[in-house]
Amino acid sequence: MTDSRQEEPLARRGIQSLEIGLGVLQAIARGSGPMTLKEVATAAALPASNCHRYLASLARSGFVVQNERTSRYDLGPALLQAGLAALARVDAIGIATEALEQLVDETGHTGMVVIWAEAGPTIVRWIQGRHAVRTTLAPGATLPLLTTATGQMFLAYLPTRQTVGLAADASPDEVAALRERARASGWAQVSGDHIPGLAAVAAPVLDSFGEAAAVLTLVSAGEPVSQAGQDALRGYAAGASARLGWVVQAKD
Repeated sequence: MTDSRQEEPLARRGIQSLEIGLGVLQAIARGSGPMTLKEVATAAALPASNCHRYLASLARSGFVVQNERTSRYDLGPALLQAGLAALARVDAIGIATEALEQLVDETGHTGMVVIWAEAGPTIVRWIQGRHAVRTTLAPGATLPLLTTATGQMFLAYLPTRQTVGLAADASPDEVAALRERARASGWAQVSGDHIPGLAAVAAPVLDSFGEAAAVLTLVSAGEPVSQAGQDALRGYAAGASARLGWVVQAKD
């Protein structure tokens, strides 16, 4: 007789108690700091007595710690070790390239993946779309920091100490204002500022610390990138950021 469980799709198999325990961990991770039993139980949608048993098991395995003085719970060292191991295996360029390929297929626009290197914003991937763009830009080329949409994303999402050397062409006040505008919008758009006739729109791929691991950029010759292209760009950049561990912070 065939075991019916073997015929069940893998995606629907699982151990419910494990899923609940992981939900408890996620509830603590979403908190702003150490939490009481009641707070964890409420966030995990569990009765306090049930939640306490899960917390006890998680604490024994090192995934949760409890402060002896306050009795509050927080994430433990085993979870930190697992997280660091996961981060070490992340391929930021690969994830950004995968997002760009889908973005170019969807929008038809030409696009590029850019990373921060010693010389500044450096193109590492260039994918021609249906709307081909003829330009001297290619992998290995570097881009200005202040006059390109790509550069402005690095300006907004990298520590000042990394970008200050490439921002000498403007006053500190001008650079600060540009950084604030770019960060407030979360994306940037230019038209002909760097190369006449070439428009570009860019959005950052953020790592778990909220810094730009890469930037996705769409380019267009003769006219701005379409609104649909802009929306898709932001969506794919957000998806790639999530894969790198970035969690959008809730606004107060």
